[in-house]
Formats: sequence, structure tokens, C-alpha cells
Amino acid sequence: MTQQQKELTALIREVRTAFNRLKSVAETLHADLEINPSMRAVLQALILKAPQTVPDIARAKGVSRQHVQKNMNALLEKGLVQAQDNPDHKRSGLYLPTPAGQELFAEIQAREDAPMAALAEALVAHDVAASARLLARLNDALETMMEKGH
Repeated sequence: MTQQQKELTALIREVRTAFNRLKSVAETLHADLEINPSMRAVLQALILKAPQTVPDIARAKGVSRQHVQKNMNALLEKGLVQAQDNPDHKRSGLYLPTPAGQELFAEIQAREDAPMAALAEALVAHDVAASARLLARLNDALETMMEKGH
């Protein structure tokens, strides 16, 4: 294994650890809201761009359609999202947040402001920007690999 491969492996290990720690922080922060981090991610996708289909969200997040559908169903049950007919595809509905979903997401963001400010204070801004660019390139390369069947 080359030095660059070792460093990439270390980076991926750190990304996984960060993902799991972020998930734990979110679970604790929002426990009383009865919304898990996966549901939060689906709701956020719809807040940022609505309406969307389940396959659209799954593709953008790099997760299975079934995973998104399970979380979408939970959000529907809670009245946080609503479905509408999709004129382009009869079997794949369009989803958008309800006013309750928008209100809940505003509460989620308000709760996340203090931890995000603390994290931003603890990190160097140009390192964060460079890391975001690197992870975007990594995700693009992984997507290309997946499309080629690797």
C-alpha cells in the first residue's frame, strides 16, 4: 500500500468516526422531537429543494431508495411531509414539507446553532473549506466508481 493509500484510508476512517459522532450528537440534541438523524436528513433535503421524489433524494444522499422510503413514511405518519402526484412518473410521488415540517426543521436548526458555532470556533476556516472541497471530490470519484460498477 502506498503512502497516499494509507493516508486515504486514514481519512476515510476519520470520516466514518465523524459521521457516527455527528449522528450521536444529533440523536441527543433532538431526542425529545422524536426524529432520528436519517429522518432529519430527508426532511432537510425537502426543505432545501421541494418537491422531490424518494429516488431523487436517495441518489443525492448516496443511500438506498428503501432507506429513504422508510424515513419518508415515518415523516408522512408524523405529518411533517406530504405527497403529491408526479405528472412525470405515476409510481414515484413528489414530496414536500408541510408547515409542521418546516416549523420542526426551524427548531432543529435553532438547536444546532450553538454546537455548530462551537465547532466552527474550534476549527480553522480555511481547513474546513479545503476539507469540504476534498470530500466533494472524494464523493464525485466514488460516484463515478459506482456508475462504472467498481
